[in-house]
Amino acid sequence: MINRLPNKVPIVLIILLALFTFWVDKSVRQPTTEQDRYPRRNPDYVIENFSAISVNHSSGAHQKLSAKKMVHYVHNETTYLEQPRLITTKAGTPDMRVRADRANLIGNKDIYLNGNVKVLRHDKGKEKMTMVTSFLHIIPDDNIVKTDKPITILQANTIINAVGMELDNDAQIIHLLSEVKFVHDKIH
Repeated sequence: MINRLPNKVPIVLIILLALFTFWVDKSVRQPTTEQDRYPRRNPDYVIENFSAISVNHSSGAHQKLSAKKMVHYVHNETTYLEQPRLITTKAGTPDMRVRADRANLIGNKDIYLNGNVKVLRHDKGKEKMTMVTSFLHIIPDDNIVKTDKPITILQANTIINAVGMELDNDAQIIHLLSEVKFVHDKIH
């Protein structure tokens, strides 16, 4: 029995080494806290009272975005804005000013505005148009604004109420999607 013990020592040491290696690997890989499991859930930056300007020299488009606060999350490329203001100008199209209580930017492509959304569209030499809604989806690269929520459009002595709207600012076309009500007061 004593002669067999030295033959089994290397096997026991190899098994212990394998178990120790497995334990070290598992303890290194497993997060220990909830925050460690999701390290990118915290914002990578927060900016207060900022303004950013974007200029496209080929199309002549200018965009100015400002907000009271901006919080960016790198894990899903989402940016949250408090009290955002967006101004877009482009030669040959009406200037557009947009404001809201909140906004989400997803991947620097689409802007989703929520709460007290107001759009002021001004074409030089024409009447100003104001649009009010609770939600607005802006696609800045295509100069398109749309919503599936109730919207009120005011221009001079005209009031239009509808549910759903799509505005192509380049083509200067507005599509009202449903429940359209139109009131036009004559000027005396």
